[in-house]
Amino acid sequence: MAIFYPSIEKIKQFNVQPTDGERTLLNFLYQILDDSFEVFFNPYLNGDRPDVLIMRKGYGVMIIEVKDWNLANFRLDDKKKWFFIPNNSVVKSPIDQVLKYKSNLYDLHVKDLLYQKIKDFRHFRIVSCAVYFHCASQKDIEDMLVNPYKDKNKEEDNKYQTFLHYNMDFLGYDSLDREHFTQILRNRYLISKDPSQFFTDALYDNFSRLLSPPLHMKSQGIPYNYSDKQKEIIYSTRMEQRVRGVFGSGKTTVLAARAVQAYKRALERNNNPRILILTFNITLKNFIHDKLNRVDEEFPFENFIIINYHQFINAELNNLNVEIEIPEGLKPENISSYLEKNYYGNIALFDEHKDKICKYDAVLVDEIQDYHRSWMDIIKNYFRDPQGDYVLFGDVKQNIYGQPTEKKDVVTNVRGVNELKYCYRSDFKVRDLAQSFQRNIFGEKYDVDDFLENGGYDFFGQRQEKDGYINYMYLSDKAVVSTLYNIIRGNILNEAADISPNDITILGYTTKLLRLFDAYYRYASREKTNSMIESIETMYMTHLNYIGKNDTNNPNKPWFDNISEHLAKKLFPCKGKLYDKDIIKLRQIIVRLFTIYDLTLNFKSVFDERLREECINYGISYEAFLAFRKYYDKELLNFKAQVYSDNYKNIRDNKKLHFWMNSGTIKISTINSFKGWESEFVFLILEPKYENTTTFNVSFDELLYTGLTRCRRNLVVINFANKEYDKKIRPLIDSIK
Repeated sequence: MAIFYPSIEKIKQFNVQPTDGERTLLNFLYQILDDSFEVFFNPYLNGDRPDVLIMRKGYGVMIIEVKDWNLANFRLDDKKKWFFIPNNSVVKSPIDQVLKYKSNLYDLHVKDLLYQKIKDFRHFRIVSCAVYFHCASQKDIEDMLVNPYKDKNKEEDNKYQTFLHYNMDFLGYDSLDREHFTQILRNRYLISKDPSQFFTDALYDNFSRLLSPPLHMKSQGIPYNYSDKQKEIIYSTRMEQRVRGVFGSGKTTVLAARAVQAYKRALERNNNPRILILTFNITLKNFIHDKLNRVDEEFPFENFIIINYHQFINAELNNLNVEIEIPEGLKPENISSYLEKNYYGNIALFDEHKDKICKYDAVLVDEIQDYHRSWMDIIKNYFRDPQGDYVLFGDVKQNIYGQPTEKKDVVTNVRGVNELKYCYRSDFKVRDLAQSFQRNIFGEKYDVDDFLENGGYDFFGQRQEKDGYINYMYLSDKAVVSTLYNIIRGNILNEAADISPNDITILGYTTKLLRLFDAYYRYASREKTNSMIESIETMYMTHLNYIGKNDTNNPNKPWFDNISEHLAKKLFPCKGKLYDKDIIKLRQIIVRLFTIYDLTLNFKSVFDERLREECINYGISYEAFLAFRKYYDKELLNFKAQVYSDNYKNIRDNKKLHFWMNSGTIKISTINSFKGWESEFVFLILEPKYENTTTFNVSFDELLYTGLTRCRRNLVVINFANKEYDKKIRPLIDSIK
């Protein structure tokens, strides 16, 4: 018998019992699968709740969505959009719903899975999808979803049938037959003579940690000496609280401890409570997870959902079968505001589905200063159990998106404020800089933190010299990246020689600069980095994956075939035919050559020799490669333009979700993404202009303050021709140094 999570016995004890279809499918799987299979029922995957997920180590994963629908009540339009006939309302396609679960496994949830897919497209086959229609026969399903779309003269129908072949299985009540289902598993390689070379033990372990995280034992925690004020917040039975804290006051540490206490109290009314921890910054998921891991209590990690607001709403709407639709022709710059109005901030939408929403036994929100008031109301009124905690944490001085304030604090739906004033982060110069920044730049906007709880700095009547250093430089040099590298590399090798690269972070606010600097640093220093921004190599590989073996209409096919054939003669001289693994290897080489070529165009004196070296490594002469670039100059320029102008949000979000401080390498991040984290040594880059890619108006004073306060000890501010902030920040730093 298969191993079930939770066990069949525990499922029978759930307050909300499985539907008839879910129960039937679970019983069927229990009878026919052996113990090499693991079956997960309604796993909480950071907001996603697929009905059933089957996993077999060494072979693969299958997600099954269960619908107890009478298909006679539904119809599809010519675009395969689903409608509920009785009221002609749009419902989310169950095909799209289960595919969303699959794409989120790659894009969000499972560590390394997205990058494995980008490097080798065959990894996309690891996860397959199916929909089980409990009230329909196999014939009913085929008549509705398959047979009407088999016109071989229609390109759209051919694509749809190909899509089904590679991605989707449909099951009816008469499909729950051992022979039939076993054949489906064979087709999806969950049953095979040999294990999969793609579903490695490492990926299986990553899936397992997500699906069934280990129980956190009390012995794994770290006994903290909480202050009286921190204890007051952690152990308080007051359900609704707003906690405001100065930078470095331990807000996230307190949040984690309070979440565990909320879980313990929820156990008194629910044997399987779910605690929701919301952030705005995606990267804080792992930071909060680390703080939870240090709490000196026993609890199951799987009962804590840590996610940012937008991903949470996306997941919940998918769980509710609500389709997120963007009107055709809507301008890109208007999409965010449209989504905010119609989905993320639409209270009426959630009121409409309130009876179907799964409530959480406690909700804790970090970075509340970044939240719209409507978001708070949606979370509090529709996703939180009225008997559960609702606790908000934040620092108004990090209000980088300009949310409304009242009485010098952000406007929330909780009365009163509990304050954490003690700064644990630093008895260092950076703390004095933060206070001076507040006093001189924030002015009357916010209350200035006095840090009086920290006490004095006198030792036997002598004022102690504060630790750490702050350095500031103003540069008008246009060669920003190369100059930046020389400064940072010099500081790392000299001033920071005794500091591990793991404790060094480079912060800026334009992704274009940080992405180019990341590539420059890696190839110039021959060292790895940990960046929250997509690499140039990843950008190229994403687009190369669209160039298929038989794709004759792709304008990139001629140059791709040319360089592939040239490289293949050197790398695979004895092969008459290239297989998928060979083509993938060639793509990886092309990506590396193209990236170094781009660096050489901008920094010839630094990278020209490196390009020659790489060409030799791959059996192509430097001159031949340049000739290739010149011959296909127009085509390659168009390709490069596509690569550099595309939206890589899914890749960037994935990097943020799987970001950890202990990577052993220097960190490169935007200030926004690093908000909430801290680093021993910070290089802060200022430029005259900054990107504004959200619907929020970025408040630059708050953004800069947030960047400064990410530093624990040593801070170097590098200003490239931002005259306005040179006048503001230079006097402050000069007074501290």
